[in-house]
Amino acid sequence: MESVRKYLSFLFTFVIFHTTVFAIDSDAMKEGKKAFSKKAYGEAIKKFTKHADSHPQDGEAYMYLGYIYEYKKDYPKSIQNFRRAADLDLDKEQRKTVLLKLALFFNYHQDWNLSATYASRYLKYDPKNEEVQKIYNRAVGNKGNPSSTTQTYTQPTKVEPKHESKQTDSKQPDSKKDPIKKVDEPGEDKETTKPSESYEQILANQPNLEDVRWDYVLALFDEKKYDKAETTLNILIEKNPTRSRYHYKMGIIKLRLDDPKAAIESFERAKKNPFSKDTNVFLYYVYLNEGIAYQKLAEIDKAESSFLEAFKQVPKDTPLLALARLYEQKSDWEKCIQSSDKALSFNPNQVESHMFRFVCMFEVGNKTKKFESSFAKYSEFIKNKFPDPTQTPEKYQVGFLKLARKYTENNAFDTADLYFAVLEKDQTISSGREYLFYRGRNYFYGGKIDSAIPYLQKTSGSSAAHYLLARCYAKKNDITKTKEEFQLAADLKPEYWTSANLEKDFKEVWKDNSFQEFLRTKAGKVP
Repeated sequence: MESVRKYLSFLFTFVIFHTTVFAIDSDAMKEGKKAFSKKAYGEAIKKFTKHADSHPQDGEAYMYLGYIYEYKKDYPKSIQNFRRAADLDLDKEQRKTVLLKLALFFNYHQDWNLSATYASRYLKYDPKNEEVQKIYNRAVGNKGNPSSTTQTYTQPTKVEPKHESKQTDSKQPDSKKDPIKKVDEPGEDKETTKPSESYEQILANQPNLEDVRWDYVLALFDEKKYDKAETTLNILIEKNPTRSRYHYKMGIIKLRLDDPKAAIESFERAKKNPFSKDTNVFLYYVYLNEGIAYQKLAEIDKAESSFLEAFKQVPKDTPLLALARLYEQKSDWEKCIQSSDKALSFNPNQVESHMFRFVCMFEVGNKTKKFESSFAKYSEFIKNKFPDPTQTPEKYQVGFLKLARKYTENNAFDTADLYFAVLEKDQTISSGREYLFYRGRNYFYGGKIDSAIPYLQKTSGSSAAHYLLARCYAKKNDITKTKEEFQLAADLKPEYWTSANLEKDFKEVWKDNSFQEFLRTKAGKVP
């Protein structure tokens, strides 16, 4: 143990003085580090806690809190903070140190589940560390057969996983198929780094290793072999029917298999005996995914309740974004704006939140500074990330119609048409009045009269569309068509009878006496 302490001490010193580009140095963090270096631990705790509250994804503050409570010999609090740090953002060296501490601690206390978990996570970064490999083998062996201390698990040669880009792009097919965002899952569900075949070899010789079978499920899931993952997970559930994370993962698998009803049943079972480690975090993910399942079933009220419950468990922007998406779908513009606003208070650069706020503020005509800010954020993101709009993931296309309308207002007619063109393939949108009218309007003001006419003709029951058509035909000096469309517009909106002489588009047809008579008598209705 002495050698381990020296090794940890060295790592600790390295991590503390190692400047990292990943660190978030708020004022509270800087002040906390100063207090920590002076061993003013009471002040340091306050500052690190303050930083943690304002930067919930940053693990560095929790790492320092772990060290402080370790010095104060308050080991439960120390381990609690190290575990929180391990599940949040840290740079590589900090994460290795924290994971090593946790692996050693739980190994010493013979908590084989957690010892194996943290040793496995450490080996992702340093697979050649023989001491940690021994800890891992011992833990897995004891988990597989509690009556034996000799059974071991030999870790296969590490295979680097295929890392998906954090930013969804056109190479990720799921994002094009399903506009409902797939959410993250609890950290312990994402520990597998090896291909499923590696676990098959182990289980063939040692079929009772429950933890290895669990890792096998995770590997199958990562490889999108959902049917096989479901079959394997059923074996684990049969042996241990009360284990909550098994039911949770089954719910996720059912979602991927497009069986939301069965997914909800699994999530309900998971809630009956919630995961003891960070129960709120576990329930957060359960409710969040349950909300997605209800949304797939079009049970909007239940979906809303689940997303709200997820936010109660862990206040983050993700459930708020889910609510904004939900409210936009049900045309509850005010609630959508409120949820987007709140999500942006947690994550000011969350593009989807800006998109929903932009769309809903456009709907209610609330074009304030927030509206312009969200338009700028959303439009710049699309322009920079997806120069070819046709390659934009579907979830970001929700705002394309309003984006096109805004570009029309800004006289960027060609840019607007790029986004109209993307939506043309969606029959639900491209056959709607809003799309038809505003695309025709864009062509009209862009000087493409012949292109505007077919879209405006398809816009039924719109006085504005008929009036624009009258202007189109006036520009073409077609008096008969001008009168026809003008009368249709004025029948729906009588104010047009007095507005014609104000439009320059009617300059040529105004020279025709029959047109003047047409306006004066309101198509013969007035003597």
